[in-house]
Amino acid sequence: MQSAFEFDPPIVLTPHPAPSLSGVTSAELGWLAGIIDGEGNLQATVQAKKCGSKGGRQNYFQPKIRITNTDVRMIRRVSEIYVKLGLVFFYAINSVKRYKNRKSTWRNQMEITVASKIHIVTLLEAVMPYLVNKQRYASIMLEATFWVQSRPRRGRHSKGVNYTEEREFQEYIVAMASEREFHIEPETTVRIASTVLHWPGCDAK
Repeated sequence: MQSAFEFDPPIVLTPHPAPSLSGVTSAELGWLAGIIDGEGNLQATVQAKKCGSKGGRQNYFQPKIRITNTDVRMIRRVSEIYVKLGLVFFYAINSVKRYKNRKSTWRNQMEITVASKIHIVTLLEAVMPYLVNKQRYASIMLEATFWVQSRPRRGRHSKGVNYTEEREFQEYIVAMASEREFHIEPETTVRIASTVLHWPGCDAK
């Protein structure tokens, strides 16, 4: 792998039919990718979990894909596509009641989350050709997940290998953090009515 700041996963921009995805249509995958681009949160964290019979703790890579919205009709449609893809997922409610300074216009939110690595791979591979602003981050997350899955398994009674301390894993984490910080200032854009928005370096790829 290249250094974190040179990391450049291939960007896939050509949508293609996915006949092997349990009847999921290209239109459904395109819609889902748009929802993930706009309302989704691709999260990759390192969490300490109990490991071994002696109660020790080791760090683990924990990717998640979460979509949050106040309109349950959107979440229901997402869940229908997730079921077609054979994904394991769960729901959560973000209630406004827990906020002391809440406003009357605030509404409860529902979250739908995929947290299993194998199902995150399935989901990202399905929507990758249709993602836009989150495609690069998704590409890094997907490659990091493949890399973690390739590491030696850690049994219940063995210490195993702490892959989170390896240089290559750290490069993935830095690359994802760098991509999350990517931001274009409005002042640097060229904004002309009825023309494509442009900023310095946007056509570099």
